[in-house]
Amino acid sequence: MDTEAHGMMEVWANLHWREPLWLGLAAMPLLLAIWRARRRARVLRYADAELLPWAASLSAAKRDAWPRALAHALAWALLALAAAGPRLPLDWRAGQVAPRHVVTVMVALDVSASMHASDIVPDRLTRARLELLDWLPRLQGERVGLIVYAGEAGVLLPPTDDIALLRRALGEVDSRLIEAQGTNLAAALDLARAQLAAAPGHARAVLLVSDAESDSVEPAAQAAVDALRTAHLPLFVLGVGSESGAPVPLPDGGFAERDGVRVLSRMDAATYGHWARSTGGRFVEAADGNGDWAALYDGGIAALPGDPVAVGSVRAWRELYAWCLAPALALFMAVYLPRRAAATAAVAALFATLLPPPAQADEAAAWQAWRARHYASAQTLYAKLGGYAGQMGAGAAAWRQADYAAAARHFGAALLLAASERERADALYNLGNAHYARGQWQAAVEAYQVVLRMRPADARARANLETAWQKLQRQSRDAPMQSDLRARHGFLAEGRIQTDNANGRMPDEPEYVAPGMQVERGQVQGNGARAAAPAGQQAAIGVDSRLAPSGLKKLARLQDRPQTMLRNLLKQDARGAAGERPAW
Repeated sequence: MDTEAHGMMEVWANLHWREPLWLGLAAMPLLLAIWRARRRARVLRYADAELLPWAASLSAAKRDAWPRALAHALAWALLALAAAGPRLPLDWRAGQVAPRHVVTVMVALDVSASMHASDIVPDRLTRARLELLDWLPRLQGERVGLIVYAGEAGVLLPPTDDIALLRRALGEVDSRLIEAQGTNLAAALDLARAQLAAAPGHARAVLLVSDAESDSVEPAAQAAVDALRTAHLPLFVLGVGSESGAPVPLPDGGFAERDGVRVLSRMDAATYGHWARSTGGRFVEAADGNGDWAALYDGGIAALPGDPVAVGSVRAWRELYAWCLAPALALFMAVYLPRRAAATAAVAALFATLLPPPAQADEAAAWQAWRARHYASAQTLYAKLGGYAGQMGAGAAAWRQADYAAAARHFGAALLLAASERERADALYNLGNAHYARGQWQAAVEAYQVVLRMRPADARARANLETAWQKLQRQSRDAPMQSDLRARHGFLAEGRIQTDNANGRMPDEPEYVAPGMQVERGQVQGNGARAAAPAGQQAAIGVDSRLAPSGLKKLARLQDRPQTMLRNLLKQDARGAAGERPAW
């Protein structure tokens, strides 16, 4: 009992009122009572006492007077409490007052060419972005900044506690933001140390998200780690890679080679783990589930002692006004509405609270956009749905727009969200198709091989694997490819896509099937994706070729190019040491 009383005292001690002047509303029943008393006095002066029963009926006014008056006063008191805005600090716990975990964390994200290796599905960079997005809901008040690095390093986002800004910045991460090739780990760590030196407070840390490849281990990186240790900045590393390694795809096609031999990018967990432990941090490999962040954040970053925060500076609150507003409205309905109407309103409110959220309506809207062939709208709506089905639908809509990079991102997210072996196989099959469409034959081959291990009888995956393997062998012989499917359209033919003027085969189009509905496959016309117009509808159109460059220039100026803007901003912070390093 003493513990409960102490807990209630702590609640009242931490209770804060946003607008305390609104507590004056509690006096409204008293003012109304005074007004009614004066009105009643005027009524009583209307006639002589002996004639008053014939002039006014007072029995109805006295009926249920005290219960109604008490309910009326209580309703106004609760309304006054709701308007005053009672709230508690978001980090308050029963029995203690714990401040927010105020620690400034600079995230250094590797965007070099090796991050496109596909030994970690869907690829290392996409998995790193998904891991960071999964980390954001775990934050407990930390201020987080973002640095991207390859051959150089730049600040994409200064430290902030705005989760929406962090999510938006992660959405803009791309390997094209840094033009310099290579992996300059020393530049990223030095830039993170400089940003943390300018940040307020003393609780600071560096979170490195990288494939931790062995080629990035160099004396300059060791010196940067030593500088972090001297500055008492712990280094936490999330390794997104594998020690078995994978080929490094290059932006212009093909794979990185050294002395004519294809390079395998391997993770050096031993060295990176030693670096992290020497500074007081941790090294954890990315894994499915929540085990990686439980070890790296819950048992690492979140365990760091934070800077003290005064109670008055807390900006996140737990609002309590609804607990006062809801019963106030119920009492007002009981007082002013007839009993039957009040009961009907109460039943309707209870039924509304028991209804499931209207997620089905959003899915229906996405399906209607798909059926209407408004694939851009369908992609947006399916992405908002989230979950496995939403990511699969968004990926299929992106495929229809020939945006194979976006399709790969959505299918990769669906692969991480899959709840069964069948869902994982479907998502991985579509992801392989997206890699194929982008000309990433090695990634496509690996995806189809995993699908066949899950479903050995999958004839479509086996046929696509044979085609992708032929493309990969042709590419390894440095022969020109006969078909490039980037940004081109094809048509469906029994599980395969035939491209314009090409005799090769391509994986079939991924499709999203809504519950209870069937997706109608597009009609094939002719021998290609483009159907010829009827002869009666053809008309000659004259185009002045001199106007084309002017029009294209105007269109280019109208386009929003956030990547170009961010790339130029990152150049201001670019830090790269002299010397040559591998292009990956």
